[in-house]
Amino acid sequence: MEKKVGRFEKIYFPELNLKVDSKIDTGAYSVSLHVEDITEIDGKLHFWVGEKSNKFIYDDFNIINVKSSFGKKQKRYSINLKMVMGDFYFNALVSLTDRKKMKFPCLIGRRFLYKHGFLVDVRKKNLHDRNKKM
Repeated sequence: MEKKVGRFEKIYFPELNLKVDSKIDTGAYSVSLHVEDITEIDGKLHFWVGEKSNKFIYDDFNIINVKSSFGKKQKRYSINLKMVMGDFYFNALVSLTDRKKMKFPCLIGRRFLYKHGFLVDVRKKNLHDRNKKM
């Protein structure tokens, strides 16, 4: 049986206590998440999620190069996070960026889909939403 995702899925990040609507984007390479006020202070990464009520500090992070669909290169911070999608649990490298002007605070890219064996059914939405009535 093939594992499928819809074009949108609800993702829970337990370490951030954050549940977000996510867009499945095969044009994107990796997973990216909206955070605000990202700063690096004394070798630690500081950022806010949600309604600016939750500040997080990480000392284990990477800086990666990301190329947009327009070819523009950008440096981004990335961290390893646990992700929950329905009954599936994952560890994923998540790039942190300001997506407040975007409709979805999270993108799930093709590297994640390939690594975990998912196919995208563009006719469906939220196949793994635990709150969805069957």
